[in-house]
Amino acid sequence: MDGPQLTVAFPRPGRALWTVLIAMAALGIATALLTTWGGGASAVFNWLVYEPSHVFSQPWRVLTSGLLTSPASWSHLLFALVGLYFLGAPLEKRWGPWRFLRFLALAVVLGNLTTVGVDRLIGDAAPERFHPVFVFGPAAAITAIAIAWAREYSDSTVQLFMVLPIRGRVLFWITIGFCVLDLVYPAGMPEGVVAPFGGLIAGLLFGGTPSIARTTWLHVRLALLRRQSTSVRVEDVLSRKPSRRPRPGAPPLRVVPGGLEEVLKKRTPPKDKRYLN
Repeated sequence: MDGPQLTVAFPRPGRALWTVLIAMAALGIATALLTTWGGGASAVFNWLVYEPSHVFSQPWRVLTSGLLTSPASWSHLLFALVGLYFLGAPLEKRWGPWRFLRFLALAVVLGNLTTVGVDRLIGDAAPERFHPVFVFGPAAAITAIAIAWAREYSDSTVQLFMVLPIRGRVLFWITIGFCVLDLVYPAGMPEGVVAPFGGLIAGLLFGGTPSIARTTWLHVRLALLRRQSTSVRVEDVLSRKPSRRPRPGAPPLRVVPGGLEEVLKKRTPPKDKRYLN
């Protein structure tokens, strides 16, 4: 029996996704127009774009670079907005705005840090596409969203490129295939060919309900609690002195002789002999 179908034709984004879409569209249009008119687009980019050669000199760039798109290509902006709109709206509705925003931020940061890590690891002998001077774009975020959507809605259908209907489990493998294909045919990706793999890691670790990261953290906490409980001895608990002291002026405790049985006997009314026969 098929799983529930998700309508993704015209989803309704929440406040978090609307904020991201408006910010990305505003930056994309402004930088494109400034570039065309010969304005200060380079100054905006120099303040927001990420430079792998300066990892943490200006920390905000690790995050703000994910909101930028290529000023020379309107298709880059359009593809980013469409991907975030169709796949991000169902995730925000299911997760809530704060988890959705944290997820996008983690995806962008992991994408940039993955680019830096590979750049440092492979050295100068690798092709030039592995050593970008500037990194910007939402490829890591869109990859993470696609992986997370595929995991949350594996039996639902989405229109790939607004034409081809595919299920979530198929989208999962298609997304991984595109990440590998970008290594071979980068096609001038401003995000860098390695950044989508950072988004892939973010989608695998932090996507799903519950996510792998949260499940692992809960298992670690449970193991720590069990370890603490086994390390506590019964003798130590019994030998502890009460932390609460008696209230000043309260009557002292006294022992009632006879116990509970005597108290119940006193409270039980005497039986009427007229009803015994």
